[in-house]
Amino acid sequence: MDKLVDMSQPLLMIEDDARLAAMVSEYLAQSGYTVEVAGSGEEGLARLQAAHPAPQLLVLDLMLPDMDGLEICRRIRALPSALAQTPILMLTAKGDPMDRVIGLEMGADDYLAKPFEPRELLARIRAVLRRRGGNGPAPASQLRFGSLAI
Repeated sequence: MDKLVDMSQPLLMIEDDARLAAMVSEYLAQSGYTVEVAGSGEEGLARLQAAHPAPQLLVLDLMLPDMDGLEICRRIRALPSALAQTPILMLTAKGDPMDRVIGLEMGADDYLAKPFEPRELLARIRAVLRRRGGNGPAPASQLRFGSLAI
C-alpha cells in the first residue's frame, strides 16, 4: 500500500473518454487511490463542490464536450472556498509547449500530455500531493510542541 494515500479523500478525474478514465482509475487503484470520474465539465464542477471530503487532487482533461478544461480550472481557482486550492493535474492531448504554458498559467499544478506512461502519471500525482501536503491520512488527534506534531 502506498503510504502517501489518504483513503478518505479520493481523486476526481474529469475525463469524457470512459475507456481512458477506467484504465487510469484501475491503475491508480492498484496503488491505493480511489478515483471518482466525471464525464463532463459541469458534472465535474458539481461533484467537486458537493464532495465531502473534498478530493485531494483533480485530474482534468482540457477537451471536454461541454466546457473547456481551462475554463474549469479558472472557475475552480475563483471559488471563494478552500476548494480553490485543490491541486489540479491537467492530462490532455494538447501537448504543444504553448498549451502547457497556458495550462500552468491558468492555475494547474502540473500538466501531462497524452499519450502518457501510467507510472509517470502516478509519480506526478504523488509529487503534487507532496508539495501540497496531502501526503497521507490526517491524524485523528494531534499533540503539538512548537513545530513538532505527534
